[in-house]
Amino acid sequence: MSRLLLSLLILFAIPALTLAQSSSELKGRQQKLREDIRYKEKLLQQIEQDTKSSSTKITLINKKIGQREELILSLKDEIVLIDHKIVDIEDLVDALEVDIERLKDEYSKMVVQAYKTRNGADKIMYIFASDDFSQAYRRLKYLQQLSEYRQRQAEAIIHTQKSLEKKRLDLEVRRTEKNQVLGEQNEEKLTLNREKQDKEKQLVLLTSQESKFKNELDVAQRKSEELRVAIKRAIERELAARSDESGGGGFNLTPEARELGKSFAANKGKLPWPIDKGEITALFGEQPHAFLKGIKVKNNGVTISTTDGSRARAVFDGEVSKIIILPGAGKVVMIRHGEYISIYTNLKKTFVSTGDKVKTKEEIGIVVTDQGKTEFEFQLWKGTVLTDPSYWIYKGR
Repeated sequence: MSRLLLSLLILFAIPALTLAQSSSELKGRQQKLREDIRYKEKLLQQIEQDTKSSSTKITLINKKIGQREELILSLKDEIVLIDHKIVDIEDLVDALEVDIERLKDEYSKMVVQAYKTRNGADKIMYIFASDDFSQAYRRLKYLQQLSEYRQRQAEAIIHTQKSLEKKRLDLEVRRTEKNQVLGEQNEEKLTLNREKQDKEKQLVLLTSQESKFKNELDVAQRKSEELRVAIKRAIERELAARSDESGGGGFNLTPEARELGKSFAANKGKLPWPIDKGEITALFGEQPHAFLKGIKVKNNGVTISTTDGSRARAVFDGEVSKIIILPGAGKVVMIRHGEYISIYTNLKKTFVSTGDKVKTKEEIGIVVTDQGKTEFEFQLWKGTVLTDPSYWIYKGR
C-alpha cells in the first residue's frame, strides 16, 4: 500500500470518528423529539372534546410544531454529515483505484522481466559469474528478495482490491442511508404543513367565539386570584402562629429549617419536576393569551398538563404545612422547605397530612382529571412573595 494511500486512510479515519459521534448524538436527539411529539399528541387527544381547554390545545400544538421544526433541522444536519462521509469515501475510493493501477503496472513489469529470465540456467549463470563468493552471495540474496518482493506486490494488489470493494460497499450503504433520511425529512415536512394548516383552521374557529372565551378567561382569572389570596393568608397565619410561639419576636426558623432553606436555595435550577412526566402549558407571570390577541393572562405558577392518573410529587425534602380545599382548585398541598413553600394545586386525592415530613420525589397526591384534561399548577413562594418556579426546576428533561 502506498504512503499516499496510508496517509489518506489515517486522515479520513479521524473525522470519521467525530462524524460517528455526531451522528449518534443526532439520532438520540431525534428519538427524544419524536417521543415528546407523541406525548403532546396523546395530551391533545385527551382534551379533544373539552371546549374549555382551547388555550391548552393551541399551546400544545405550538410546542409540537416547534419540536417538529427542530426535528426537521436535525434530519438536515444528519444529511450534511452523511454527505461529508460520502465525499470522504469517494476520495478514498479514487485513491485506492489509483493505487491498484500503480501496483498492477509495477507487477506486470516484473512479470514480463521474469518471463524474459525464466530460464533457471540464466539465474545460475548470473550467480556463478560473480567475481568472488561475497558477490555471489549478494546476487543470490538479491534474487530471493526480488522473488519475495514480487510475492508482496501480488498480496498488496489483492489486499487493496478487497479494501476497494469494502469502501464501494460502504459508499452504497451511506447513499442508501441518505435516501432514507431524506425520505424521513420529507414526511416530517408534509406532517408539519398539515399541522400548521390544522392550527390555522382552529384559530379561525376560536377567534369567531372570542367573547365566549373572554368570559371563560375572566372566570378562570378570578379563581386564580382567589387561590393566590387563600394561599397567602394561610402562609401569613402560619407565620403569625410561629411568631407567637417565639414570644412575638417575629417568625424565627429552627436551625434545622434554616439549613433546609439553604439547601433548597442551593438546588435552584436542579429541583426535580413536581410530576414524573408532563408539559408546561402556561408560564409564570403575565403572558400573552394563546389565541386572544392583545389579552394578557396572569399566572401564579406554572401549569403542567399530564395524563390521567398522574401523581404530584414533592420537589424537595420538607414538611406539609397545610392542605386546603378550594372550588375549582381541588385539594392544595403546601410544603415548607425552610423559608420556601412549594404549592401543588388541583389534586383529587392526597397521600399526606398536615405535619408530615416528606422526601424529594415522594408522591403526595393524584391530579384531577376533568373532561379529559389533567393539569395542575405548581407554585413557589419565598415567605409571602411568589417566585417563578421555572427557574428552580431542572431544565434538561
